[in-house]
Amino acid sequence: MHFESTAFTVMCWKQAPFLRLILPFLAGISIQFYTALPPLLWLCTVVVCTCCAWLFRYLPVQWRFKQAWLPGMLLQISVAGSGALVLYKADIRHQQGFFQDNRTDTSLVLLQIEEPLQPKARSFKSIARVIALFIQHRWVPAKGNLLLYIARDTMPPLLTYGNRLVVRKKPELIRNNGNPGGFNYQQYCESQQLYQQLYLQATDYYKLSGTGGSVINRWLLHARDYCLSCFRRYIGAGPEAGMAEALLIGYRQDLDKAVVQDYSNTGIVHIIAISGMHLALLYGTLLWCLRWLPPGKWAGALKAILILGVLWGFALLTGASASVLRSAVMFTGITLGRFILERYSSIYNTLAASAFLLLAYQPYLAIDAGFQLSYLAVLSILLFYQPLYELWNIKRKWMIILWQMMSVSLAAQLMTTPVSLFYFHQFPNYFLLANLVAVPLSTVIIYGEVILLGLSPFPVLAAFAGLVIRFLIFAMNSCVRWLGTLPHALVMNIHCSLLLMICLYSLLAGIALWWLSGWRPGAWLAALSLWGCLVTRAVWLARVQQQSKIVVYNVTAYTAIDCIYGRQARFIGDDSIWQAASAQALLAARNEMGIHAGVPNGFLQHGHYSCFYGRSLLIIDSILPQKVTGRKLQTDYILLTHNPRVDISQLDSLYDYRLVIFAANNYAKRILRWKRACEAIGHPYYVVGEQGAFVAEIR
Repeated sequence: MHFESTAFTVMCWKQAPFLRLILPFLAGISIQFYTALPPLLWLCTVVVCTCCAWLFRYLPVQWRFKQAWLPGMLLQISVAGSGALVLYKADIRHQQGFFQDNRTDTSLVLLQIEEPLQPKARSFKSIARVIALFIQHRWVPAKGNLLLYIARDTMPPLLTYGNRLVVRKKPELIRNNGNPGGFNYQQYCESQQLYQQLYLQATDYYKLSGTGGSVINRWLLHARDYCLSCFRRYIGAGPEAGMAEALLIGYRQDLDKAVVQDYSNTGIVHIIAISGMHLALLYGTLLWCLRWLPPGKWAGALKAILILGVLWGFALLTGASASVLRSAVMFTGITLGRFILERYSSIYNTLAASAFLLLAYQPYLAIDAGFQLSYLAVLSILLFYQPLYELWNIKRKWMIILWQMMSVSLAAQLMTTPVSLFYFHQFPNYFLLANLVAVPLSTVIIYGEVILLGLSPFPVLAAFAGLVIRFLIFAMNSCVRWLGTLPHALVMNIHCSLLLMICLYSLLAGIALWWLSGWRPGAWLAALSLWGCLVTRAVWLARVQQQSKIVVYNVTAYTAIDCIYGRQARFIGDDSIWQAASAQALLAARNEMGIHAGVPNGFLQHGHYSCFYGRSLLIIDSILPQKVTGRKLQTDYILLTHNPRVDISQLDSLYDYRLVIFAANNYAKRILRWKRACEAIGHPYYVVGEQGAFVAEIR
């Protein structure tokens, strides 16, 4: 293996001109995403900077010589403004005809199902495209997508891709749960251009005859279903079949959750996800299969057509994730340059060009974790593989191959670790061993699955191939599970803020500049960045030690409250939540706040009444008493949870309180009735399910 790996190559703008475009373009997208500046401001900036750069050529020569840097800076600002405008334009809310602009409570909505239904615990999930709205006795064309949930036990007739439905139900806004440190599901959906969701029963929609949708999508779905049927027939059921489906075509519905957790704990969950590795294997296989074609212009064009057709067909078949698109665009550039233009370009320029094209097409990919990890892993390998490999001079051939694999894994880990800590807050200590086992085995399994599909017309041979593949997957899963059970396999609950992540990347950049190019100031940058990491960590610890708050978490079906002082938290609520999936939300919040279970000073509890540093909380989860003798009970907060049969006026007659809180586990209709009662008497309230987790700062 050999990669361009010197810092000089990265900084050589002439060899990688797209680097001069991608950096300001990405900066403009980021600024617009976090600031939402008006588009007219960006448009004026682009026009003014472009005109100034054009007028610069008419200045006297001596002025142009002294200020030679100015046109480049102006053009960089113009590119940044273009990135911001692309992001603004990509937001469907800013486009004419968005269905939410014309939506009324009484209008009918015509939908088309855009994805096959995915089975969930209580429903089926899909994405539906809004085609038209029925307003003032006529159908008005509209655009936009929404999340669609259909009750699992009331779904006649069966719905498939392309079916059209007439719905008369008001969509609900997709909201973030607001839990500290929780996954921002609302932001994720917005990046997919999804802003509303629909929950349907059988009586809420009518299925129209006929179907819509794309012919290409239908063909891809048929191809996927054919692959799934072959795997289920010849590999069988269980974790092995689910893994086979995920490895080759990215179908994750049948994956065993325990297996996924094992791969996550060992740092090789990328093996399961369709990534650049799959396209690299496919690209290499295609080159080997087409090597018999003679050299020449027409043969090169034929190779390019065949390679690109197969690559993009596979990319679309697997769902076109960010990492797959990155690889597909990169290999497209490499293929066109090699077989059509007959020239080679810098791999850094190809990498930057692919990122620029993808962001220009879909700028919201910039906040996609898969997009970030994919490009960081490739860039890290390009930069650090060769220097790491050259650290150890080995003579034996088998040791050379082993050290090459280890060097690639180490190189990829360098630049993906900070962002992984920021998103996932854990680090797998045995990632190197896991990669040495899983990468070669998964490669053999993928090729075996391709052979299995080719042998599917011959049941006896296909059954034998399926048996071998099942054994290999079982062996790989067993090895990964064993590595995950070793002592200290996973370091969990690592707090990494955005500022700390930036400091870690600055530290890595300083080390790279000093090590790879011998630039001495890089050592100073690394030292300063290390000091920044320590200061950031110290400030966070000091803030954690001073915190004092009450948190009512936004979790469905459970009551969950933390009374926090310093680094200790007293839990109030349903203890059964710690055995449920909802516990992950609480653990993520506690990691974000740097707390652990305990009994902080100043906490008192008597039944459903709790007092914490001068703040009191009363939990009501059943009917109220008929009357209370004496004066009203004084409390700061009242939490209504588990659908108590409570009347707000009765609540006022029994208690003297500042705020009533409606937990997320109450029925929506009951919450609506409580809200109307509070608004009628002018009493403040807080709806956890709509406004996010309730956080009351004590001091």
